Amino acid sequence: MKKVIVTLALFVFWVLSSCKKEVKPGESTTVIVDSLKTEAVVDPDLTDTIPAGSYGIHSSSSKTADLIRLILKKLYKDDLAKNFIDDNSKKFIFFEYDLNEDGKKEILVGLTGGYFCGTGGCTQLLLNDQGNIITQFSVSGNPVVIDTNKTNGWKDLFIYSGSKYRVVKFNGKTYPSNPSILPELKVIPGDGLPRALDFEHEPYAWFKF
Repeated sequence: MKKVIVTLALFVFWVLSSCKKEVKPGESTTVIVDSLKTEAVVDPDLTDTIPAGSYGIHSSSSKTADLIRLILKKLYKDDLAKNFIDDNSKKFIFFEYDLNEDGKKEILVGLTGGYFCGTGGCTQLLLNDQGNIITQFSVSGNPVVIDTNKTNGWKDLFIYSGSKYRVVKFNGKTYPSNPSILPELKVIPGDGLPRALDFEHEPYAWFKF
């Protein structure tokens, strides 16, 4: 009986030893971390009380913010060097949206502060996905409403200017730069339409340049 028990124990030991995976020299033994583990969310704007994960996906990309920052520093290089632009004006928000449905998102940029804003509104920029300027709007307010109708392949915009929404249509090369002189929209834009740069009603991160 004792001999049988010893034999059985040796057999079990042999089975367990065979099941162990032999680790070869130089072979990695690192344990793979669960791919579903949540990564830390970076807050793009530490100056507000908005939680890091609450910003819109079309208005918080750090890559897009870096591109805009480079464009603004280049565009206003001289006035920045002369300190003509105060700190409050060195901020921007943005909204990415494919206005011509070519698979590439254009970028609407909203500026603020005394340098960019007056009683009629503020300066806004429309860039392509590479950062090239399509239109530089003046006296424009927020939000910029994006209509479903298209003109020359680009969606019409409703921009608040001169206390009224204005219908801004693409002319084949650009959008008109001064919305205040354009036809008035006779109705209130529908709630289902995308609203860009609507920082008064949506959580937007303000980036510095």
